[in-house]
Amino acid sequence: MRERAKVFTYISGTGSTVIETTLEDHLNQWLSSIEGEIIEVTQSESTRDGGGHHVTVCVWYMPRSAA
Repeated sequence: MRERAKVFTYISGTGSTVIETTLEDHLNQWLSSIEGEIIEVTQSESTRDGGGHHVTVCVWYMPRSAA
């Protein structure tokens, strides 16, 4: 299998919001450093009792070197 996945996770805590997260910065930094083709992007969100809001972004990609 040549496809790969990169998973990014963010859990908001007391006083933090999903809107003001650094998750977008992490995604953009990773995307600027990888060569290849994005195949699919998935996102899931849920609330956790006593743990805030949980966001997971998964990027499926084909590395250029594997093509």
